[in-house]
Amino acid sequence: MENNRAKKMYDYHVWANQQVFQKLKQLPEGVYGDTIKSVFPSVKEVLVHLYATDITWLEIMKGSTVQETFKKVEQRRKEVDGTTLYELESSYDELAKDYDNFLTSQPDLERTIVTEHPKMGACEFVLADLIHHVVNHGTYHRGNVSAMLHQQGENGTPTVIPEICKLVSFIWLLTSSRLPIPLWGIFLCKKEVLNSTLITYSTS
Repeated sequence: MENNRAKKMYDYHVWANQQVFQKLKQLPEGVYGDTIKSVFPSVKEVLVHLYATDITWLEIMKGSTVQETFKKVEQRRKEVDGTTLYELESSYDELAKDYDNFLTSQPDLERTIVTEHPKMGACEFVLADLIHHVVNHGTYHRGNVSAMLHQQGENGTPTVIPEICKLVSFIWLLTSSRLPIPLWGIFLCKKEVLNSTLITYSTS
């Protein structure tokens, strides 16, 4: 899955979800399931919604009808009702395998698929665009989870990939220093320079 950007994006989605579960497992049990006044009734409800939506898009990518998709989503949603954090994590892992099997079997993720919407009629989608939507939707709701953790007095979950963390830290260092802005490009040209600059700033 290394050579296709859309597949790499989905790999990030899986990794970011894993970070959320790892964080939640470190917190008091009630943080996951307790009802709070927020955009969702509980953190668990956010994760169940994200899980069900990911199933919806996978079925659409596979070419399932709307009726088949709704039926499967409803079935899988019932299966995770009342589950523990660890059980829901296992369901996420299985879904990630389903996605991986589907994506690796596709010779062309830039191809267009057509699905029938009950109200909008025939809808065309590019597979890669749907994958990006899945990831974007996940990012939005992982943000919900972090906000809800803060509401409960806990820290959020960082889900920025390590290489981007380096870049963000680097830019923060530059904007906090007196280095002229036009010189940024010099340091951003090569990864080796970026890493050495970070080391220099962090040790000075």
